This record gives sequence, C-alpha cells and structure tokens, in this order.
Amino acid sequence: MYNAPAVTYPVGRSHFQTGLTLAVVLAGAVAQAAWWQQSAGLGFGHGLGLSLWLLAGIWAVWGGLRTPLAQLVWDGQDWRWHVGALSLLVTPQVILDAQHSLLLCLRLPTGAALWVWPAQRAQSERWLALRRALFNPASHRAQPDASGLAALPEA
Repeated sequence: MYNAPAVTYPVGRSHFQTGLTLAVVLAGAVAQAAWWQQSAGLGFGHGLGLSLWLLAGIWAVWGGLRTPLAQLVWDGQDWRWHVGALSLLVTPQVILDAQHSLLLCLRLPTGAALWVWPAQRAQSERWLALRRALFNPASHRAQPDASGLAALPEA
C-alpha cells in the first residue's frame, strides 16, 4: 500500500478559527439582544444569560490566544506533535475540512485530545503534502496506548 511522504507542518492560531470564534460570539450577542428586546422586563434570567455569554466569550478568546505554536510531523510511520522541546505521539482525526483550513483532533496515547487548526496560509507549499498524509489510510494505523497495547482504530 502507498504511504504518504514525510511532512512537517506548522500549527497554531488560525484566521479561520478566529473568524469562526468571533462569529459564534457575535451570534450569541445578537441572540441576547433579541431576547432582551422581546422581553417585557429584565429579570434574573437575563443577567444569568448575559453572564454566561460573557464567560463563554472570554473563555473562547482566552483559549484562542493560548494556542501554542507547534509542528505537526508525519515521518512516514508515526504522527507527532512538537511544541518546544516536547514531542508527543498523536493520532490525528480530521473533524472539519474547509479546504484551506482543517480542524484536527489529535489523540494522545493517554486518551487526551489536542485540537488544532492547520491553515494553508501557514505554509502553502506543504499544504497538499499534509492533506495527502492526513487522508492516507496507511497513516491511521493503530497507535500503542498508554499500556503499550495497540489501540483499535475508531469506526
């Protein structure tokens, strides 16, 4: 079976992720405003709704700003996520494919997940190589779990 060539691709903050986050936060603001306008009076629920919207918006922006600059590496056999001196074995799963941007869930052997948004503009000359590696069935073989036993691929 054909194996995709090795590729290293930068991952970090994405304009697509930023735009999507802002769109969701603004949609929440519009929903809050419409609710307040349709209500006869303001009550506890309105304050609670505003507080939850603010907290969710702050959390989303904070999370986006804390996105580390890292490298996603396919060496022909394993996927790794490199950030600074840390190198983690991961199993990527494509969640959203917007052609110019991807949302990936990187599963660690412990079961934890990292969410990253690689974007074509980060390194356009390697974009197709990354996509080939991600969509190549051979690159998604079972990875060893924390106990050293091979995990079954997800259906």
